[in-house]
Amino acid sequence: MKSRAEVDAELAGLEALIPMLVAEYAPDELLEVFAGEAEVLTENVPPEHALHVRESIDRMLVAAELIPQA
Repeated sequence: MKSRAEVDAELAGLEALIPMLVAEYAPDELLEVFAGEAEVLTENVPPEHALHVRESIDRMLVAAELIPQA
């Protein structure tokens, strides 16, 4: 089972990919590509960290201006 620190490290790695994805993919492809990258983390996250992961991903996408703020 992954610890919160391990999950946070994976989230940081995912966030670090955003600038590279923005540079490489067209805007209409970007969220789909990002979702594919995030899938490994979101599908294998321990239940106790699931909400944290979803909220963290939402925050990073808003910060990168890829989705509107809710």
